[in-house]
Amino acid sequence: MKKLLLFLAVMLVVACSNNEVAGISTVETENAFLIRIVRDDSLPAANVVARVRAADYVRDIEGDSAGTDSANALFLEEYVTDSAGCIRVDSLAVDVATIEVVDEGVGLFKIIHAADIQEGDSVQFAMEKTGSLRGKVYLPKGVDFAWVQVYGTERLVKTDAEGFYEMDSLPPYDGYGLRFVVGDSVVEQSAAVDAGEEASANVLAFEPDSIQVLDFESADVQFEIREYGLSAKGYMSATDTSVKATPEVEFIPKVREDIAEFIVDAGAGREGKALHWESSAGHGYWSFYGIWVCEEESPCDLSATDSIVYYARGTGVVSVIFETLGSENTEGKTLAYDTLKTNDEWQRRVIKPENFKPRDDKYGNLGWEVISKAVTTISIAVYDDTEIWIDDVVLYGVKPSDFAVK
Repeated sequence: MKKLLLFLAVMLVVACSNNEVAGISTVETENAFLIRIVRDDSLPAANVVARVRAADYVRDIEGDSAGTDSANALFLEEYVTDSAGCIRVDSLAVDVATIEVVDEGVGLFKIIHAADIQEGDSVQFAMEKTGSLRGKVYLPKGVDFAWVQVYGTERLVKTDAEGFYEMDSLPPYDGYGLRFVVGDSVVEQSAAVDAGEEASANVLAFEPDSIQVLDFESADVQFEIREYGLSAKGYMSATDTSVKATPEVEFIPKVREDIAEFIVDAGAGREGKALHWESSAGHGYWSFYGIWVCEEESPCDLSATDSIVYYARGTGVVSVIFETLGSENTEGKTLAYDTLKTNDEWQRRVIKPENFKPRDDKYGNLGWEVISKAVTTISIAVYDDTEIWIDDVVLYGVKPSDFAVK
């Protein structure tokens, strides 16, 4: 093995020694670091720019003292590869540096050390298809945006007012160092970017401890967490064949996904849309709106929920139901009842975990302690003679990251 490595090193030196490297002859290789760069098809990457920076360099945030460059900010060298794709680094002004190349949709990002130069090492780097990085910085109250910097590069982007950011044309690398400047705070973490892939890096330091799980402004999506690529549309279901949404709708079939007519103007002084339906069934019949908030293969642990808060108006009996569904899970539910007594006034309703019905194993009721640790769906059900308008269901005590696919 040692003979093979020595042979490869000699071949690399020979390949680079037959050319002028960045204007310097490479025949003399003592105390120099020879780098040969090839494209993703293994052909030499000729006449491409390779930028070498201190590993702890970050681009200055203009006019923001919190984003001042690191101590080695001024260190920057640029090399141009010769016809064989070679460059020669004679010295480093720092102990650890980065080398970055981006050219025509491919690139590379590597770490090099001063010790490598002192030992006169040689190496070949292959460029790969660039990727991208997306994410969200949860912004604390009073902060309108954040800065995102990448160590060892000139990368600097500003989030939008919701905290979302994006970076394109990043060479593949398994440990980019990220620096987030959020108001007067700095958060550091890392991210891996694979060739041709989109990676994500969300900053959870300021993540809220509540999340709105149901919003009825759209008939297409009622649950959405953009930073995790999650979105879902609900459905209606009933054993009650006389459930009505509007005078034009006679009944709800067993399962119905076209729910647009159930989403109406909230009315009674409330802005926006709300979910509305009416049940006139006999005793023991029910209808419900349901939505998948977590995948069957990755149920969510929502046991930290402190309270479920929603706005409602109407008359009759309602229940909020958490369920565990799917053939890979122990299926069951947990539910809490609420009684509404006015059609003309919106009320803020609060349900606590202790309000959920104790486990009795009837009709799949496994209780809060079991189901809250593996939730897949949330449902709002009505019973008997009930009319309901419901809006903005929020869980307190859990975070958006609790819904991320594990």
